[in-house]
Amino acid sequence: MFPPFRFRNSGLLFTSSAVVNKLTKLETQIQIRKTIKPSVPTPNHLRSLKLSLFDQLAPPVYSPLLFHYLPSSEWNRAKNTERCDKLEKSLAETLAKFYPLAGRYRKDDFSIQCNDEGVEYVETKVNVDLAEFIREEPEVEFLENLLPWRVPPRTDLSSSPLLGIQVNKFNCGGLVMGIQISHVLADAFTLGTFFNEWVHVSKTGTTKGCLPCFDQLSSLFPARVLSGPQFSLPSNMGAKIVTRSFVFDASALAKLKDRIEKSTRVVSVTALIWKVLTGISSAKHGHSRDSTLVFAMNMRGKTKLPSLEHALGNFCVAAFATLEANQTRKELNDFVNLVRSTSKDTSAHIGKASVEDITSMFVNYSPHGQKNETDIYLCSSLCRFPWYEADFGWGKPSWVNTISKNVEMISLIDTKNGEGIEARVSLNENDMAEFENDPDILTFCPPQKQHSIPRFGQK
Repeated sequence: MFPPFRFRNSGLLFTSSAVVNKLTKLETQIQIRKTIKPSVPTPNHLRSLKLSLFDQLAPPVYSPLLFHYLPSSEWNRAKNTERCDKLEKSLAETLAKFYPLAGRYRKDDFSIQCNDEGVEYVETKVNVDLAEFIREEPEVEFLENLLPWRVPPRTDLSSSPLLGIQVNKFNCGGLVMGIQISHVLADAFTLGTFFNEWVHVSKTGTTKGCLPCFDQLSSLFPARVLSGPQFSLPSNMGAKIVTRSFVFDASALAKLKDRIEKSTRVVSVTALIWKVLTGISSAKHGHSRDSTLVFAMNMRGKTKLPSLEHALGNFCVAAFATLEANQTRKELNDFVNLVRSTSKDTSAHIGKASVEDITSMFVNYSPHGQKNETDIYLCSSLCRFPWYEADFGWGKPSWVNTISKNVEMISLIDTKNGEGIEARVSLNENDMAEFENDPDILTFCPPQKQHSIPRFGQK
């Protein structure tokens, strides 16, 4: 089932009335909505794909990503209509290799029917210039208009596409490409692998040759009947969630490095944000509470099974760093050490574990403590993926970002120059007011850098 707003009338107009500085209205006019199918039929022996245990336990959500392309020196070589034709053709050719993405989920036997029903493809016309749109720091309500599904398909995916693409054409000729992919089939590595192939096909007109392998994980880690409670996303029903961007540029990260022991950029920023959030929680409740940071770890390259380094599907484990309320350590280095040691210990355990050990670990991993007495913070990192190399033939994106609207979480992604990190933080509105004005946040992201994303003039 599709959400009620999804009509196929070309020319349907969406209007968002949220206020963002001077940008008070965004009109997105749908010009094309169609289904793109693989360029060649999927062979009969590949028509059914069993999903793995990791797919089974992945959150039933669609992961969004937005690629903003400002007009560049290469831009005048083709018109937007020609670019879109090229995108459609190369997408169909890429789907011939990544055929499960064009299939449909079947819940009764937890599989993907690779039946070539296709993916959702939308083209829109947007009533503003892209440079102005980016400069005005668009809110989530604006950004979600650039995605194929503002209300994603329901968790019953039997009739819903697993992938949606929306190409938004701005007045200036710039483009924003919005992508949503079902987490039931893909983690960030899988999305990145598919996207890189699509970019390559669009730019060169050729494929890379090798056929991606989707069935390695399910053969080793088949889905199973699960008993007992499993970790689920925290519920924020009734709470108004707001999202803000905080850019930790190279100078901020250097300043942060001076305050902590040796650590990576991602661990440093994650630990700082976690520290701030625990302080807000203590002030709100009048006492310290158990606090758990949940972050995903890619297991490719960490196991004794080198054949899985390029396996597609979901192959991540949730790592849980827990700070108990009675622990006295509250300094930034304490949080850094806790995140780092959790990551290191989890990697070491995965590296020595057998297939049976990994299965047991994945099924039984859960946060310590009672959920209603523990603050749980989710963190997702898209850093170190080559998102900013996505040149379809008309230049690289000026800005790549993600959206988190209905769940409190931290999303990290590299800045364009690769030296900084943009943290998109989603919190309830009262906590966000405290977060923005926290001394630590103001030290590393002063007001002129909060919600200010360095997208122009950086290579």
